[in-house]
Amino acid sequence: MQPEVDAVIERLARSRSWPWLRILDEPAVVDADAEAVVEPYRWLLKRLADGVRLTKAGYLPPGVVSETMAALGWETVWIGKGNREDLTLPVLELRESAQRFGLLRKHRGHLVPTVAGRRLTDDPENLWWHLAERLPDARSEPQRHAGIAYLLAAAGHPRDEALLAEAMAVLGWVDPGTHHSPSVHSAFAAARDTWAVFRRLSLLPVKQRWDDPEQPALPCGLALARAALLGRPRPSPVRAPAAAGTPTKADRAVQLIVTLLDITPPVWRRLVVPASMPLREFHEVIQTAMGWEGYHLHSFDIDGVLYGDVEEFEDVRLGDENTHIVGKAATSGRFAYEYDFGDSWHHDITVEQVTPSIGRPEPRVVDGSRACPPEDCGGTWGYAELVEILADPAHEEHADRRTWVGEQWHPAAFDVQKTNDLLALYDRLTGRH
Repeated sequence: MQPEVDAVIERLARSRSWPWLRILDEPAVVDADAEAVVEPYRWLLKRLADGVRLTKAGYLPPGVVSETMAALGWETVWIGKGNREDLTLPVLELRESAQRFGLLRKHRGHLVPTVAGRRLTDDPENLWWHLAERLPDARSEPQRHAGIAYLLAAAGHPRDEALLAEAMAVLGWVDPGTHHSPSVHSAFAAARDTWAVFRRLSLLPVKQRWDDPEQPALPCGLALARAALLGRPRPSPVRAPAAAGTPTKADRAVQLIVTLLDITPPVWRRLVVPASMPLREFHEVIQTAMGWEGYHLHSFDIDGVLYGDVEEFEDVRLGDENTHIVGKAATSGRFAYEYDFGDSWHHDITVEQVTPSIGRPEPRVVDGSRACPPEDCGGTWGYAELVEILADPAHEEHADRRTWVGEQWHPAAFDVQKTNDLLALYDRLTGRH
């Protein structure tokens, strides 16, 4: 479970006796129909295995759109020719969500599977978990909160937009236009991308008439919602006790500064993490501390060796981020971290000190400044344009951009305590002690 999911559920649980929360009473297990559930994504990954050149407008070519509609049996549920992606919502939603879920990426005008996408194409069970771990499908904080509420509601209850609106009000959201509690329409609009995943994967009963009320999710939808909320079961870590008085790597802490490059004023965080933390976990800590959402690929560059989502890189030295620890990386004094190979967010990581620590220190933020750029805002150039537009209420795109990022986002905002609360949840839920 992502830390933010846990925090939202705790706030809803305190507000009233939510019947939705019963979904959390049972453990998450992979659905017996996982292969059928993920078939739309598997089909698209297989079709794009060798890459497909996008149109000048950035859409899938008409032939691929028509093939997808026919292969997935969507022709009877959509009005239109089904050959233009911008007018064929089922395919557009599938393709865009596959990119947000880290299964597809754009490369030199082509759409190609990512390393994860290639690995998961013929592994339906882990593809199912991959999708579950990336729900809710959201691009802003209001959408994430609405998506979590929908996942709770979809499991055993009809779609109730009034309850979604109530959940959003409990979580402190207001309608940006009226400054009142969210309307039923705006609440569902915020949850729509998550709902669309359920519709796209046939996790909702088929309605006989378009105006029939939507029924609760099918058992396969209940399983996916529970997995998204609870996460993949993790075995309890087993550690051999150290001999009394014997120093171990787990007894050290590394203090580092992570700075997002090419942005002025700078966005940075001062972190303290265990020296024994693998780079894979450190990646998750950076994501939480900076404010990224984990939709895209990443890599570490340490003395010319790349770690992370780097299997497709050629003529470079590769390392294993699951075994290489922060303590070893710290010996270089300085290394690099890149997130989202499309927008290319480059981070400088400078090691300040390695200090003894009693026990196994928890990851935490000591200091920092400014909010992380919103996901998919177009890299440093797009971020600079976004900040400029948001600072000018008279700009013709101001209202649209403010709606896109949400009322809560501000480029100068950063809360150390709130970030550490999220890191504490991350630390607890990943089984670290």
